[in-house]
Amino acid sequence: MKLFNLIKYIFLILVLGISILIIFIWNIQEELPKSNISDYFPNEITKIYDENYDLLYHVGTRDRFYLEYSDIPLNMINAIMAAEDKTFFEHQGFDIKGIANAFKINIRNIFKKTDSNYVGASTITQQLVKNILLNNDQTISRKLKELILSIRIERSYSKKFILELYLNEIYFGRRSYGIASAAHNYFNKSIFDLELNEFAYLAALPKGPNNYDPKKNYKKALDRRNYVLKQMLLNKFITPDEYDTEVNKKITVSDRDNKKYLLDYKTDYILQSIDKYSSYSSNAYYIQSTINQDIQRIAEKSLVDNLFLLEKKYRSWQGSYKNLDNIIKSDLKNNWVIAKVSKIKKDHTEVTILNSDEIINLSHLDNLFGSKKQNPKNFLKVNDFIFITKINNQYLFAQEPKINGSVLVIDPFNGDILAMVGGVSYLNSKFNRATQAFRQPGSSIKPFIYAQAIEQNKYLPNSIILDSDIILDQGPNLPTWIPKNYSNKSYGTMTFRKALETSNNLVTLKIGLDLGLPSVNSFFNNINLYQNNKSNDVYSLLLGAIENNLLNITKSYSLFVNGGYEVNPNIIKKVVSDTGQLIANQDYYECKFCKFNIKDRSYRKPIIKPNNLNSITPQTSFQILNILRGAVERGTAKSLNEIDYPIAGKTGTTNESKDLWFFGLTPKFVVGVYVGYDIPKKIGYKETGSSVALPVFKSFIKEYLNNNDLDNDAFFIPQNLILKKIDIDTGLFSDQDDSMIEFFTKDQLETINNLNKVDNIGGIN
Repeated sequence: MKLFNLIKYIFLILVLGISILIIFIWNIQEELPKSNISDYFPNEITKIYDENYDLLYHVGTRDRFYLEYSDIPLNMINAIMAAEDKTFFEHQGFDIKGIANAFKINIRNIFKKTDSNYVGASTITQQLVKNILLNNDQTISRKLKELILSIRIERSYSKKFILELYLNEIYFGRRSYGIASAAHNYFNKSIFDLELNEFAYLAALPKGPNNYDPKKNYKKALDRRNYVLKQMLLNKFITPDEYDTEVNKKITVSDRDNKKYLLDYKTDYILQSIDKYSSYSSNAYYIQSTINQDIQRIAEKSLVDNLFLLEKKYRSWQGSYKNLDNIIKSDLKNNWVIAKVSKIKKDHTEVTILNSDEIINLSHLDNLFGSKKQNPKNFLKVNDFIFITKINNQYLFAQEPKINGSVLVIDPFNGDILAMVGGVSYLNSKFNRATQAFRQPGSSIKPFIYAQAIEQNKYLPNSIILDSDIILDQGPNLPTWIPKNYSNKSYGTMTFRKALETSNNLVTLKIGLDLGLPSVNSFFNNINLYQNNKSNDVYSLLLGAIENNLLNITKSYSLFVNGGYEVNPNIIKKVVSDTGQLIANQDYYECKFCKFNIKDRSYRKPIIKPNNLNSITPQTSFQILNILRGAVERGTAKSLNEIDYPIAGKTGTTNESKDLWFFGLTPKFVVGVYVGYDIPKKIGYKETGSSVALPVFKSFIKEYLNNNDLDNDAFFIPQNLILKKIDIDTGLFSDQDDSMIEFFTKDQLETINNLNKVDNIGGIN
């Protein structure tokens, strides 16, 4: 009787337990999320690359790049299976043997009271479920949900798809989600370039990335990696010889400086530029920009160095830091070197480079600051932290300039922005002076007026114009305007060429008035020199007294290098969505007859041409370019004449020297430089575009030429131009030794011949 009652109670308890379990599982199933993982796509982040696909910036903290299963290296697949789930391709979502083994180990650890962590038995499928459908709660309820969902997923999806999602989803440390970003962030390599031991190390990380960081615990990281290699050997994923070789290799991970991916002027502008693609349903974008990082670095240092040198003449020293943390925060460390003052001697100061044992002596005589020529021994103290910079192989003390500026480097043939420097420090000011600062361009506007004069056949390169005073009536209730040359002098008659080379104001005004203000204004609109320039029929337009930004003017100067066609400034080459859809691809050229099909009756030679229409003729374009080369040889940019490389250029200076410009033209690119205070004020006594902006370009081009072999570079000369020697002062044809070569069209020479028949003058008056 007692036995019967015992059996009855056991049966009732069993039924009750099963009932409770069924109810529990039923309730759990009601709470389960959908197991449709085909709709899931790992959150990507927008990434910006340079023109060579090197990373410039990524948005957010989750660094991920999705790979299809077919693109994942086999060694990576084998390594992760060896580390996490050896029977992945055999089980149905859970591993009974693994669960039993984990249960046995955990019970043993409990009874022995060891400090060992509990062992899990989750398969790759279960880990994927936990990551994308559930959470990390350590509860029986969550484990049951995980098990049920894993079984469902295994029934609905292929093993390859599950493994693909897993390897793109899991966290590897160092802000790396997925194997592709982990390979880059740990080894600075593509996933396709990793060695076998590096695959094994990555496979070791999902168990606990922070625990296996070799910089924190090398032995623990090495043991875990070698465990993975051993498991790969036992599962016959690798040979004994491979194991013996790889197990003896050191773990060498790259230094990962996430701060180098901070937002700056160029990446900020790129992110603004992708707003036009917002209609695409993409969580993230992969953006290939046009930025050339070598050119970018040179442009940045050229700007900050030369602005510092400018202020060194006027401004006393304020560049010492007592606290290392404060100087490290500055983004000027990207171009300058941080040093600590070690000793101050009578004629020099000894400094020690930060994070280095290198000691440098800086001469006091070369480091005098301000109008009072402050000596470093009077303003430096031992243990001060300071910036130093190397200019022309000489180290100088440097301090952040208060004046600001910008540099743009553009490919004149397609409008690609190769470098964009929007200011001295993005951390201090997000205002991009290359795109947002609209200032008066001054004399830098003149070449476009001279181009129109040639286009309309009103003037020739050797035309003679009188440089004399002009009195202009500006209209009712306005004073008369008596413009002057920069020197306040007039120089009598001069050639069209010489007037532009020397940036003569009065001759430019006469040419502009002859063309007519409405005509000049219309021409500027046709070449898109100004934005929204609908009505600026004022005399000061001719001397650049209406506002523009560096981007617009620099792209407009491209006309003179590329043969006369307008380019649209572009900082993005390609945009791809996170699902691999090509959203944008820059098409620089149109190709007619490049595509054929079997029905075509005959072959036609492909015709390739730029997707642009000429704004001025190639001949006019080159004639102005040739005159601007004269500005480098003899005119306002003659300090560049020492550089043995084809360069044309134009300076720009506004009234009271508030805004200073220089535009340098080379066979490869156009460089625009702007310098000015954010709140406009006079920059300095008799400072001009030639003395302030041009040195930025000079430093840039000299450094660029030092790093690149460009011996065969030359400007393109269009057809239908005839060379003639002329006297630069009289404009007459000449065979004298000091005569120069000028370029003319056939029509221009016929005009000269017709005039010579009348009055024997070698140009148009």
